[in-house]
Amino acid sequence: MPNALVKRAFLLDFAMVVLFVVMHALILHLESPGPPGRPWWSMMLVSVPAFALLLLRRWWPWLALLGCLSAATTLTLIGVPENPLNFAILVGVYTVCQHSGTAGAVLATALAVLWPVLYSWGDPPLSALVSTVMASIDLFMVVGLAYAVRFGRRRAAQLEHTVELLDHARDQLAAEAVAGERARIAREFHDIVSHNLSVVALRAGVARALVDRDPNHAEQTLRELELTSRAALGELRGLLGRLREDPAEQVVTDGGPGRQPAPGLHRVDHLVESVRGTGVVWRLDRRGEVRELGAGVEMAAYRIVQEAVTNVLKHAGTGYARVLLDYGSSALRLEITNHATGPDSFASALAQRTPGASSGRGSGRGLIGLRERVALLGGTFTAHPVSNGFHLAAVLPCPEHSDLA
Repeated sequence: MPNALVKRAFLLDFAMVVLFVVMHALILHLESPGPPGRPWWSMMLVSVPAFALLLLRRWWPWLALLGCLSAATTLTLIGVPENPLNFAILVGVYTVCQHSGTAGAVLATALAVLWPVLYSWGDPPLSALVSTVMASIDLFMVVGLAYAVRFGRRRAAQLEHTVELLDHARDQLAAEAVAGERARIAREFHDIVSHNLSVVALRAGVARALVDRDPNHAEQTLRELELTSRAALGELRGLLGRLREDPAEQVVTDGGPGRQPAPGLHRVDHLVESVRGTGVVWRLDRRGEVRELGAGVEMAAYRIVQEAVTNVLKHAGTGYARVLLDYGSSALRLEITNHATGPDSFASALAQRTPGASSGRGSGRGLIGLRERVALLGGTFTAHPVSNGFHLAAVLPCPEHSDLA
């Protein structure tokens, strides 16, 4: 218990003790009872120590109860009014019920019930019965109050513990959300930077290889390089803009001032067109009823195609590749397959002028990120080498009549 609460409880007990002492002193002074030759205040030597024990009731409840019972019994035997001690006994029983188990509460109640029988001994039977019943009613009311308060405190402690668990769970969920958001941002940066820089590097190499032999072609390649660079910068600005926004003010939109639309399957044609002329012949096929899917599926599908195209640019050199978008009634199936062919004169010149542009191995983080994207949407993902190439496939659930909002 905090020090402030302990101090407040002690002050309340002290005020209660002073009240009991004053009440008993007034009763003794007005009635002037006791053995002949003894002043009324001498009887206070029995009651005051018993009242003082109530100051220790929160630490030693049994001591306070037994002390009050003993003082009340002593005063009754010598014929001195003990009325305030009756209240002190009830306070002692209440405290024992608060701090003891069921057995202690039953024992304290039994001892307190014997007290009305003792002080009504010798009275007429009806008067003794009424006194005992009335005292027992008061006693059982106090016991009920003690158990109600005890149950309330226990429930409050359980609620406090539950709140602590909920706070811990909330903090854990927040930490997981932060980790997930960081992973999502890392994937976005990887997808944007990796693909666009690969295209930029290849087109820069092509332009440098053709600048002497075919200036017009080189100039066209540089224009395409500029457009690709501007598109990459636009995506990065859009991503950074979303990171700077207040989360409470973020809304899902298709665009806005200074904001790029979220990438989706409508940009796959532009994606494939942006990598034509880099040594790989690309083919884009669509099957089924082409329709707009959910924003999450659209972005995930676009990023899968983008990562696959980037890997082909990095590792295939020359050859041909195919992108298939199969719109099923309940799922979207993606397939990207490439087959490398022998290096021709163009590829040889490009490889000599841009070392590492057409060969080498990545860290595999891109495929790991794609696998995580697909798993979050409840789909399946496979990627494996084939004869002179690589095959990547993903199935993303998207019911035909699902909510696209």
